[in-house]
Amino acid sequence: MLEFIVYEGAILALLFFTIAFAVAMLQQSLGNKLNDALGKTSLETGTVLAATAGAVTPFCSCSTVPVLSGMLRARVRFGICFTFLISSPVINEGVLLVLLREFSLAIAVVFLLVAGLLSIAFGIALDRLGFARFLRLAGPGFDIDDAVRVSSPGGAPATPWGMRARFAVMAALNELRASGPYLAVGIAIGALIYGYVPEDAIAQLQHQFPGLLLILVMAIAGLPFYVNATMVIPIAVALLGKGVAIGPVAAFLVSAAGTSIPEMILLTKLFRAPLVVSHVVAIVVSATVIGVVLEWASRFI
Repeated sequence: MLEFIVYEGAILALLFFTIAFAVAMLQQSLGNKLNDALGKTSLETGTVLAATAGAVTPFCSCSTVPVLSGMLRARVRFGICFTFLISSPVINEGVLLVLLREFSLAIAVVFLLVAGLLSIAFGIALDRLGFARFLRLAGPGFDIDDAVRVSSPGGAPATPWGMRARFAVMAALNELRASGPYLAVGIAIGALIYGYVPEDAIAQLQHQFPGLLLILVMAIAGLPFYVNATMVIPIAVALLGKGVAIGPVAAFLVSAAGTSIPEMILLTKLFRAPLVVSHVVAIVVSATVIGVVLEWASRFI
């Protein structure tokens, strides 16, 4: 357990800082262009772009949070941000590799399509339902529902790269310092689960719950785990080797990769309780639907 805390703590802190630094650099160099582009797109188009971006970014559930924070502070529309929050950790290369290795390219494509469509649907639905009101970043004069374009004075000289890098380092350190306590608590809880919940306990669930109900149970069981793309492959191989079907395995992996206790704790900095709960529900529903579809597809493809 101590090894998990030290290793995962160091990796997550490094990832968190690196991604926060990259986001700060991108905001300085591409922020205006990105805001202009998003400001000219509809919610539907923006969520498709966000789902695509999420699919090609290898972020775990925790490292998605600083990217989300940067998007919200840049006043990117809420539904677009939420789609990215779902798609980035859920559509990860670990699950894809498992599907390609153990099944087929067709099954992997089905996974990509279903996960992408679900992330788009949740982003649009929560945006339309006005869930942006549950953002903690919102304040007087800050309309998070609109993709606000931030323009700079015409002809202003470009900021030197060194100055932008120093600013990005300070911004990343501040972000890590503010999120550090949340991250530490989450890692400690994750270590307890990692150390005391054996794979056999998960595999035994298939003998207790019949059919499709097992897929839902596995989706819920995966919620507290912290699983990154590297951890997905050995866990999946172990569960499949114990005879667990692809549907329950996929549901567990999508849920575990899509959120975790560390991420939930980090999200409380940005989201109020109803939005945190909505995120968890979105992950469970997505994991369940993906599991059911893959279970069905594996029998016919």
